[in-house]
Amino acid sequence: MAANSKALKKIALVVNRAKPGAAELARELAKIAKAKKVGVTVTDQFPIPAGFLKGMDACCVLGGDGTILSVVGEAVAAQVPVFGINRGKLGFLATIPVTDAKTIFPKLLAGDYHLARRTVLRAETADGRVALALNDIVLKHPGMSRLISLKVFSDGKLVNEYHADGLIFATPTGSTAYNLSAGGPLIHPHAQVLAVTPICPHTLSNRSVIFAGTVRLEVRGLDPDVQPAVACDGQKCFDGAKVLPLTVALDFRTLALLQPPGHAHFDILRDKLKWGEEARV
Repeated sequence: MAANSKALKKIALVVNRAKPGAAELARELAKIAKAKKVGVTVTDQFPIPAGFLKGMDACCVLGGDGTILSVVGEAVAAQVPVFGINRGKLGFLATIPVTDAKTIFPKLLAGDYHLARRTVLRAETADGRVALALNDIVLKHPGMSRLISLKVFSDGKLVNEYHADGLIFATPTGSTAYNLSAGGPLIHPHAQVLAVTPICPHTLSNRSVIFAGTVRLEVRGLDPDVQPAVACDGQKCFDGAKVLPLTVALDFRTLALLQPPGHAHFDILRDKLKWGEEARV
């Protein structure tokens, strides 16, 4: 994480109108920005229009973590930093509380912030279709509640055959998401690694495996008639029947999260995961 003093001159506001108060807050933030002669562009479309972030200095998302995830592809393509004002629930990514938004926002515009670079996963099908994910890529059986059998290779070497409800490929950022719910490890957000976590494996010894960020993982099926459903950050990311073999690796690009002064990752974890509450009871 590095300090940055560049003032923001052009900012995009991405508004999730399904979140109570998001549209009203967006109007107030736009007024603050315009008063400081900062250019503002606003959208409430999901996914955001292609090229919407081109030329922007930052993207402010008013919603929850899911809203931030919806802008990842465009933000990575345009290399535009993203920050979120939390109108959702957990807020591991959208970490600025609504109560502090109008105080913190002008400081960010003035350049009082840090940039945290987060790794991004890249999934590619055998026929060249590509999708990105900040949190995770999840493979499951296309049928309801069915076991799926998959082989995972690391740089061409067999890792394991998995017979499970699915497989999660997670970044350090995504280690607090589905990976955590499935019993996977928490990973420091700046670690250059990725995790593979089976979902309800049918062998008790099957556990998460942490791979170096330089590896290229390949997923193949044991049943040629079964092609998995693939979700990237919770959204279906490939249409069509054939996705295997599927390669998963860290993309050469990163996503920049714009964070206010004093932001501390483990403060967020302690708050959101309620660490230590039992000890205080």
